[in-house]
Amino acid sequence: MPGAMPTATADTSLLSTTEGLVGSLAANLTVPSAGSQQKDTTWTKLFVGGLPYHTTDKSLKEHFSVFGDIEEAVVITDRQTGKSRGYGFVSTL
Repeated sequence: MPGAMPTATADTSLLSTTEGLVGSLAANLTVPSAGSQQKDTTWTKLFVGGLPYHTTDKSLKEHFSVFGDIEEAVVITDRQTGKSRGYGFVSTL
């Protein structure tokens, strides 16, 4: 019949149900072991850009230690040359 709305057909596919979709996504997740869980650093990790190329992890940590306890300070380096890429991250406690 022209202009008629198509009728829904029963789809028995696993992904056609919400439970099936969630189940298929959950099946692909891997649960990290207790020793490898990462903490949420949303409020404790700072991006630091525009660093001089001679900045080291140690000097970055020393500079930010005047503001409080620093858990980690990392200057990002080029994999091939080992030279600083001019930015890093500072994690506070």
